Amino acid sequence: MAGEQILVVEDQRAVAGALRMRLRGLGYDVTAIAKDAVEAIEKASELQPDLILMDIRLGEGMDGIEAAHRIRSHHDIPVIYISAHVDLKLLERARATQPAGFITKPFTTKDLMTAIDLALHRQSKDTPSANEAAARYPESPGPEFHAVISTDVNGRVNFVDAIAERNSGWTRRQLLGRPMADIIADIYEASPAEAATLVRRVLQEGGDVPLTRPANAGAPDARRHHDTLTALHDTRGQVLGLALHFDTSPAPGTKAPPTRGREQALATALDAVPVGVLLLSPTLQVLHANQCAREIIARNRGIDLRNETLVAVDKHLNEKLKMLVRSAAEKARHGASAETGAMFIKAPMAREQMEVVVSGFCSAPDDEPCILTYVFDTSGQRRTSYEVLTKLYGLTQAEAKLVQLLVNGMTLDDAAQELQISVNTARTHLKHVFHKTGINRQTELIHCIETGAAALLLRFDSDQRIDTKLLK
Repeated sequence: MAGEQILVVEDQRAVAGALRMRLRGLGYDVTAIAKDAVEAIEKASELQPDLILMDIRLGEGMDGIEAAHRIRSHHDIPVIYISAHVDLKLLERARATQPAGFITKPFTTKDLMTAIDLALHRQSKDTPSANEAAARYPESPGPEFHAVISTDVNGRVNFVDAIAERNSGWTRRQLLGRPMADIIADIYEASPAEAATLVRRVLQEGGDVPLTRPANAGAPDARRHHDTLTALHDTRGQVLGLALHFDTSPAPGTKAPPTRGREQALATALDAVPVGVLLLSPTLQVLHANQCAREIIARNRGIDLRNETLVAVDKHLNEKLKMLVRSAAEKARHGASAETGAMFIKAPMAREQMEVVVSGFCSAPDDEPCILTYVFDTSGQRRTSYEVLTKLYGLTQAEAKLVQLLVNGMTLDDAAQELQISVNTARTHLKHVFHKTGINRQTELIHCIETGAAALLLRFDSDQRIDTKLLK
């Protein structure tokens, strides 16, 4: 795949230059180097490269994830992120842009080749099938056609995307580093010897091998899925690993559910809500989790998602959680859909605490109940945007700072001490805030800031924000 044009986005000139030399040595054409997010967006639109290598940290202003989001919203250009520092919050933001790969500094030339080859291979091979499926199922989301597990040259897993994770039945943590032969033996009911021979042959000879997944192996319907094991090559044609592509397309002749568009719209709306919301089955299988819920679960060590099942780490609390959900489901079956239950889940050996509120719903007597679940992080600092507070409510600098401290759990006296003002001055500021927001109680003010328009706007990109004048 030599000669593809790559746009490099890197704010450090020396690093960008070294990366360009490395890419040229691999046979790729570095069409341009952008030093910041604005320049990256402009050059991506102007040059239409085959691939973008995007450093996440780009100094002040817009970061690489935001730049990738804007580029991907207008152009079908795969983006590989490069970063020296990775945390759960950053990964969640990066995954939302559907990246083609993620490279952590420092990285080897082999790491770079693997990520680029996999990204370009997916782009060239999966896009036609996605377009074909879109013609037959216009409401089917494109990401369903990018389910892949890749390996290194030794056949051990080094990359798993979210859709492949669901199709395989294991988590990324369980898959990373595992031999591909073991995965093939488990999923496709092959003997260990047959699977090892197959992997060895593809690594040595290259090519594509079709694999048929039994209907009961992670498939949501009764049909068999036809997957593909393919070799990954570097620019010189040498095999550098394997990729297992899962078939996630609908069965032939199957019509897309008429509510798919509405479901996608609802999921998008829930992702903007600043409260953690999950939809569970009575067995705690996660049917949907909004962005806020996943962020809370990711940073709270007392609860986890294992194989898309909600689990409390403490065994006693996990049993209590199961009982709470079962009780909600039973009440829903008997028509008591409005009743709720709640519990606290505290992380072991930590001060983190989460509140879980559940309520069961049944659309019909014979239907399986769904459990609407709210999760609240009662120990974390709540983020409140200074910009939103000043622009949305017209608060002064002092008033906005006072509100930020109150929302973060301080009393009025403590907030006054923190701001180095008298308590009477703090009360005066608070009266002005009440007048500007139309609220006359401190608890109502905190609730409004945490769950109302101010919190909602934190989840919108700057080019998607609601006109604040309309909200006053």
